[in-house]
Amino acid sequence: MVAPVVPDVARFSPPVPGIVFRGFAGIDADIPGMAEVARRARLASGEIEPVDEAAMRTSYAHLERSDPARDVLVAELEGEIVGYSRVEWGDTNDGERYYDGFCFLGPEARRRGIGRAMLAWNEARRRAIAADHVAAGHGLDRPRWLTTFAFDGDPGAAVLLRSAGYAPFRRFYSMVRPDLEAIPDAPLPEGIEIRPIARDRLAMRQVFDADSEAFRDHFGWVSGSDDAFAAFVEDPSTDPSLWLVGFDGDDVAGAVLNGIHGGIDGRPAEGWLDSVFTRRPWRRRGLARALIVRSLFLLREHGLTSASLGVDAQNPNQALHLYESCGFRVASSSTAYRKPVADEPPEDRRGIR
Repeated sequence: MVAPVVPDVARFSPPVPGIVFRGFAGIDADIPGMAEVARRARLASGEIEPVDEAAMRTSYAHLERSDPARDVLVAELEGEIVGYSRVEWGDTNDGERYYDGFCFLGPEARRRGIGRAMLAWNEARRRAIAADHVAAGHGLDRPRWLTTFAFDGDPGAAVLLRSAGYAPFRRFYSMVRPDLEAIPDAPLPEGIEIRPIARDRLAMRQVFDADSEAFRDHFGWVSGSDDAFAAFVEDPSTDPSLWLVGFDGDDVAGAVLNGIHGGIDGRPAEGWLDSVFTRRPWRRRGLARALIVRSLFLLREHGLTSASLGVDAQNPNQALHLYESCGFRVASSSTAYRKPVADEPPEDRRGIR
């Protein structure tokens, strides 16, 4: 079986004067413009999660199951980057295989058919990857899905995805605690000690592996790899001096990995609880609450006036309720969409499939 060849990205360009679809020109050439597009797209959609160009550079230097030379499309309008799309694939802990794709389009380029054309390329590329897997006999025992997401503040994206046959199946919230006053008390469970983590790869790897293991039963989990760890530890915003890690003896029981990130749309730096986790033997003992409360105090001591975090609305461990009880409220949201790989792609107006 010969896998189909996806047409050159330029063939998907819509008939919009000045628009050009092209491949990825490299981290230095394209990441600044792509990060700016992602920032504007979030801002226009009301999404509070900031975009960090330096973190994006590190991420693209360590991509797995995604080849920028083949799996990234850049949209230019009159020579300026106004959108981009990327695809990747992976296997989940519940036995499924996903072929994920996302598109970011600046608000100035919307409602002109550009997003629809980007989605057409994105889906064609994912189907080609899936066909390669079938030809190689890989993953045939797994349900296979085409997945993507949209910010809920961009209703046009939801209409586009539904018209292409995608159905919503998961929601995610960005939450904010608007002030760091009246922080509640929450004692550490008996036997737990908070210890500092040095900027040392061995010490940071222990926390990284504990984080990965704790999320093993969560939606979308994939095992931590050396590349994933490299992207994590090399991210300039990763600062272990802001982490609160609870130990029981030599074991990491749980942690909150805090970060201070530049605010979206030029707003001041913001405090984020980038990851909150408790490993299974230490759950239901109040450890997460104790670490969250101490994180709020820590961020306040660093001059921050609010705190934010992200959560899967269907988290199996009632994380949403925990965060609400600590003073966080939903500020923005996004929805994940999917459809089976087996579904036939719709014809576009030029007959490209």
